[in-house]
Amino acid sequence: MSIQITVRFDIEPDRMERVVASFQKLCAATRQEEGALRFDAFRSEEHPHVVVLIEEWADQDAIDLHMKEDYVAGFLTEVDGAFVRPPQVDRLQPLGV
Repeated sequence: MSIQITVRFDIEPDRMERVVASFQKLCAATRQEEGALRFDAFRSEEHPHVVVLIEEWADQDAIDLHMKEDYVAGFLTEVDGAFVRPPQVDRLQPLGV
């Protein structure tokens, strides 16, 4: 079974435009990874300074490899100090319905 993750980022208003560009680059690069089944960023309609990342990975090894990519380190450098609070990460489990 694949691994589903959502991550909510509350972004400083004055950093929003640059952070969106950083997410676009990160998504494009990550989608090329073999184990990345889905990697999409969305801006909240209700909360204009919130970005939600929706990820689906083949397995934990794919996630571990992703976190070691140079472009992930570059993304983290680009967005350093741009978040109001630490990102909220939710690793999802199916309800079995």
